[in-house]
Order: sequence, then C-alpha cells, then structure tokens
Amino acid sequence: MVARAGNFGAHSILSGLPSEFSSRLLARAPTISLEKGQTLFEIGAIGDGCYWLEEGVLKVSVASSQGAERILAILGPGSIVGELAMLDGLPRSATVQALRDSKLSFVARSIFLECLADYPKIYSHLVSILVERMRQADDEVAAASFLSLKARVARALLQFAKFGRAHGDPGPTAHPTQDSPG
Repeated sequence: MVARAGNFGAHSILSGLPSEFSSRLLARAPTISLEKGQTLFEIGAIGDGCYWLEEGVLKVSVASSQGAERILAILGPGSIVGELAMLDGLPRSATVQALRDSKLSFVARSIFLECLADYPKIYSHLVSILVERMRQADDEVAAASFLSLKARVARALLQFAKFGRAHGDPGPTAHPTQDSPG
C-alpha cells in the first residue's frame, strides 16, 4: 500500500505530506467500494476519519430544510473526502454520494492523530492548506454574492471542464456558442 502514498489529491488537507507520513496513514486503510448512487455518509454522521478516492467520482452536497440541494464539489480519483473530521472529530458537514462506481480507502481519525504525535511538523502544513481553503471559500462567497446567475453558471461549467481535463477527459469536440442549438 505504500505505493499509493503520494496520491493524495492536490487540494486535500493531506496533499504534499511527507511520504513516511502518508504511507503510514494508508498502510492500515481498509478499502471500501460504492456503487453508483450509493451514499458514503450523510450530513451529521459521526466524523471518524476520511476517505481517499482511488477510483470513481463523488458528489459532495448539502440540502436546505426545504429539500433544495447545493453541490459543493465533484471529486475524482486522488481526492480526499471527509478530512475535516480528521482534524476536529465533529459530525459530517455534507453528504457524499457516488456518481460512478467508486473505490476508496478509509483513514481512521485515531491513526491520523497517532501519526501527528509522531510528526508534529505536519501542523504547519495543515495550517497552510486550511488557509488556502479559506481563500477559496472567500472566492466562492464573492462569486455567489456578486456574479449574475449566467456568470455563476459559466463559472461552474468552467470548473467542471477543468475537472474533466485533469482526469483524462479531452473535453468537448465542438466549441459551443450562444447561437448553438441546446
């Protein structure tokens, strides 16, 4: 399992960790399989660890009290989901569901805390990643507050296009325009 150590997602709290730390986390990580449409965890569930997505695609979302869903992220191979629970042990802040059949590795919070005790220099790395996430959240709030609906849709489509290209999808073969039939 050590060969997987360098594969944590680029924007994950666990990305860029020293290989001895990440390989130790993954060495005892059981594999979990999800079928398309299956829920990994729901908002409010116990936050007992995180999952490394080896194969598949996951949707991270929240729902309003009226049942309206807001997709927070679409995650592909190499991504980590549920990592905030690694730090605070609080309940899940979103629901995660498989959009495709998926294979994940589960990293228990207890193992993460054990590793942190042995590698205290990791804390500065975690702070840097959290600051980056806060800046991304600020950008998202600004976009939601100031961009028109069309601009927000265009921004979301660009983000999805970047996601596909980053995971081997060459993108559309034709270049749509506003005059293209829908």
